Amino acid sequence: MKKGLRITTLMVVFTVFLLLGVRWAERDNRLNLTMVRIDNSSLVDSTAIAEILRPYMGRSLLRINTDSLEAALQALGGVDSVSVRIEYPETIIALFSTRAPAVLLEYSSGTVPVTRSGDVLPAYWGNDQMPVISINGTPDERVIRSALDLFIKHEFGHFVSMRVSNQEIVLIENGIRIILDPESARENWLSWQGIKGIIDSRVDEVDLRYVNQAVLRSTEET
Repeated sequence: MKKGLRITTLMVVFTVFLLLGVRWAERDNRLNLTMVRIDNSSLVDSTAIAEILRPYMGRSLLRINTDSLEAALQALGGVDSVSVRIEYPETIIALFSTRAPAVLLEYSSGTVPVTRSGDVLPAYWGNDQMPVISINGTPDERVIRSALDLFIKHEFGHFVSMRVSNQEIVLIENGIRIILDPESARENWLSWQGIKGIIDSRVDEVDLRYVNQAVLRSTEET
């Protein structure tokens, strides 16, 4: 029992000295935040990150609420999640998980980069190397998502041009306009794959919006 009491006493003394040491280090500004490491921030605006972190600099690490800091960083455009870890005596590490731009939606007012699932990203995340879907008018969101889903799943990339309007999705492949019903875009596209090998070279447009039918048109007719 004496041995156990001695060990307990030593642990209490050690804890007291540890707490006093931490308190002294904090009062002597030895636990203040002076360094931040940002990992995997990708295209996230570094200026915006710096503005969020600025009020924390010079503050004691013991008084920093990492949950609040994570929430503020996660609110930035294009960010999925952020994990903030404190490394004593002076550092914070912020690990980002970000979304990736896949396609540019081109409106009359400008371009909007989106992810594979259609999540809108900050405009400056776009670039000239990305494939483009042209948006005419103000089509319903479900129409745009239908077009995007088809575009991504079939990896059209740069070899097929796509335009989306209120009532239709138009693809241009090898100079031929293929008109799809937004409600059946995937099925229409598969139908096109089945018939395009027998399409006459004089055909300029194939309308697949009709059930089990393909309406063929040529410029000669118009």
